[in-house]
Amino acid sequence: MIKLHKNFYILVCILLSAFISKACAVGSMHKFSEGDTLFVAYPAANIKDDAFIIGQVKHVMPNGDYKISVMDYVEGHDYGVSCVPMVKHELAPNSDTKDSVWELWTDTTKLDKKQLDYLVSHKDALELGYGKTYFIERNNLYIVFGRWKSDAPLLNAERILKAEKQAKLNGLEEMIPAFEIARLDRMSFYGEYGRPMQPYESIAPLIIALNRIKDLFDKDDDLKQAWYSKKRDWKAISQSTKYYFLIQAIDKVVEDAKSQLYEDGLEQAAPKDLEQLKKQISEFKKR
Repeated sequence: MIKLHKNFYILVCILLSAFISKACAVGSMHKFSEGDTLFVAYPAANIKDDAFIIGQVKHVMPNGDYKISVMDYVEGHDYGVSCVPMVKHELAPNSDTKDSVWELWTDTTKLDKKQLDYLVSHKDALELGYGKTYFIERNNLYIVFGRWKSDAPLLNAERILKAEKQAKLNGLEEMIPAFEIARLDRMSFYGEYGRPMQPYESIAPLIIALNRIKDLFDKDDDLKQAWYSKKRDWKAISQSTKYYFLIQAIDKVVEDAKSQLYEDGLEQAAPKDLEQLKKQISEFKKR
């Protein structure tokens, strides 16, 4: 178990590093000057913890980083790990002043707009319009996934397929496996033109969805062990976009399949399909 946890943690770190590197590459494409308004992006692997700062450049540092005056930001994120506080109008404070500045910033989840400016990395800086659009698109994908989890009736399989394409365009390819599972689940309950399917009609497509999950487990042992774990480390899981959304997607499909066995009218389903679904569900019991 210790070995599994260590291997899983290492894999999560690798995936997160690649994710951040991709975002940083986009952010470093534009150079800003004093007076420019920029968007400082801190995307989170689970999207729900995304954070950003909108600020005006007060000074460009020799290494390309920016001293900014904060105009707007997302509260709750710990900016202490990515920003350095600086006294307004002071470009190179001495060490004593640096210590006193940190004393002014006691709550690093909040940014002081009146007394302090902040030094941010040029790697996190995006053009304002692009940054806003980028984060809106990320949030839209998060909403689509959430609507599927809550069984929103107007969310069809075509909309989920569109979300898969949008995820690829926005550098969130790691969400695609979860959206693929979500689409198969939705196709198990709604037919053409959004027609709700009869319970017996859902049996065969649910088998397809569970087979797809089994394929994923066969190809990714870390995913399999993380899903079957009786005590999941959600702190570690939430550092991986792929695992964070995919584990939740698998949870829902398995629960939907279990619930379907208690619906009326299943005698109309093909007996072999019904037996196969029952067998598959038994294989998804936590160990």
